[in-house]
Amino acid sequence: MGAVSDRGDGWQSPGGEPWSSPGIGEPSSAWAAAPPVLPQLPPPPGAYTPPPKPGLIPLRPLSFGALLGAPFKVIRHARALIGLSIAMQLVILVVTFGLIFGVVFGLAGRVSDFTDPDQQALVAGTVAGGVLAFLALLAFSLVSSALLQGFVIVDVSRATLGRTSTLKLLWARVKPFFWRLIGWTALLGVFTFVVMLVIGLIAVSGLAFGDPIGLVVSIPIAIVIGLGAIVGVVFVTIKVSMVPSALVLERSTIRQAVSRSWRLTQQNFWRTLGVQFLVTIIMSLAAQVITTPISFLSFLGPVIDPNGTGASIAITIGTTLLTSVVSVLIGAVSTIVVSAATGLIYIDLRMRKEGLDLTLQRWVERPDDTDPYAPGAV
Repeated sequence: MGAVSDRGDGWQSPGGEPWSSPGIGEPSSAWAAAPPVLPQLPPPPGAYTPPPKPGLIPLRPLSFGALLGAPFKVIRHARALIGLSIAMQLVILVVTFGLIFGVVFGLAGRVSDFTDPDQQALVAGTVAGGVLAFLALLAFSLVSSALLQGFVIVDVSRATLGRTSTLKLLWARVKPFFWRLIGWTALLGVFTFVVMLVIGLIAVSGLAFGDPIGLVVSIPIAIVIGLGAIVGVVFVTIKVSMVPSALVLERSTIRQAVSRSWRLTQQNFWRTLGVQFLVTIIMSLAAQVITTPISFLSFLGPVIDPNGTGASIAITIGTTLLTSVVSVLIGAVSTIVVSAATGLIYIDLRMRKEGLDLTLQRWVERPDDTDPYAPGAV
């Protein structure tokens, strides 16, 4: 029989090594070498489980901060859209510079030559050509803006579900509603133009009296009306900002989309305004931070070439072109981000008001050929 130790710190088995219990917080070597593996139990009923995030945003109503930051994430995967936006902006830039240089360097000399017998015809042709070119440029800007806005909305809706998109797929989704997008974009442009025209007419209406007192009276009235018009235009613009999303994702008519946007933004006006305003301000400040140092390069011309031998002109032209190209790049990205913000606000509003998040979660769990954004899918 083995002896029991009277030291009180262990026990020795017959022919074995003494064993001592590990102290608190000091597991035995066997336990340390092979820690126990606890089974993963499901959460108890009623416990909080975070919503899935298959793609761009979590499928739940978004906080203001999340909604503000989400549009900038679109830049990481929307390379094709950014390339398309850059191409459209470059076309507008090239055509604009072509018009300016064509008129200034090509026709300015002959138009101003009053001894030329064809001077009147040249003036008329120049004016007509300039107007037609401006209208063509305006039409291209209108079409490109409507097309890009529709593309971004569809891309954001698919990215929310973790789906990638190609330009071909985006065009297939936007094509049936393309003319509605153009019509809506043109309608907004006409609305803004009419408001500005009315304010301008009020400002110069004092000239009809042929008296400076008339201007003194009409200009302050125009300023007051103009401030009120700005508030009204901002209010209407925010209230109908969901129209493009409703046109494309809900397959609505323009009239239905306007009514739909008005209802969705009900009781969410300031939130919608805040996100769109801050996103626009952020992109504008970023553009200024980048382009302002480049514009300072134009002051190097007189320093490098004080005698005006031609180097200063080259520097000025080069700086102008560089600033224009950088502005095009920033403008292309800004267009994507601002349009993405509008699309994400639309999805967030439907999550809050209609439970769209539950529909999207069910679709992610069991994807099929149905469109979760379509009317009646909720």
